[in-house]
Amino acid sequence: MTQTRAPRTIVTGTGQLALDLVDALDGAVPLQCGFTTEAEVSAAMDRAVRELGGVDQIVHAWLPGALLERADLAVVDETTWATACEGAMEAAWWLARHARAPLAPTRGSLVFVVPTVGMAGSAGYAMLAAVAEGIRVLAKGCGRQWGADGVTVNTVAVAPHAVLETEIADGLQRAVSLSQPAMGGPGSLDHDIAPLIRLLGHDDAHFLTSATLVADGGLWMGL
Repeated sequence: MTQTRAPRTIVTGTGQLALDLVDALDGAVPLQCGFTTEAEVSAAMDRAVRELGGVDQIVHAWLPGALLERADLAVVDETTWATACEGAMEAAWWLARHARAPLAPTRGSLVFVVPTVGMAGSAGYAMLAAVAEGIRVLAKGCGRQWGADGVTVNTVAVAPHAVLETEIADGLQRAVSLSQPAMGGPGSLDHDIAPLIRLLGHDDAHFLTSATLVADGGLWMGL
């Protein structure tokens, strides 16, 4: 995107992660959408783009609440799986389908934000891990296809603390690491994560696409 004005940003999601990102990314507006149908996503995107007068960056941080609840995968019923996992992947797919057209004129940036549990695995949160990895693969495919338009698509993987309660996230941290994160903690959305997301929309990052940037303070280093 051209750096002659404040970036116009749309953030999806209704949880604390999305709310914090809207506050941290100057000029960002939330996408007023419950992701129940593709038509709803399309209409919400059109409204947001009109409100901003165009869009430079779209940040997808929407996750259904069921993914954030501990569940034994062996006893998860088909309805829960379809609603939570397939629903989350449909939402990301719908978002991507309706992000390309408004981002193409500005050679903009689409960023998916997921927890690192997708790469490390997580007992009790297998559904969340499955969705996180599915979204990462979706981002890679979109980035490969949209490069000709100058639109970049990347994933930012954050510590589980960004989406789960601190006590639960600390337990997941201990399960994948015998030590504290290299930077001493999981970081904050406003000081640590938001600047990285903004960088992905800057002209200087125009040649970076289909990548996963792990921004968890050095908790998980397996990529």
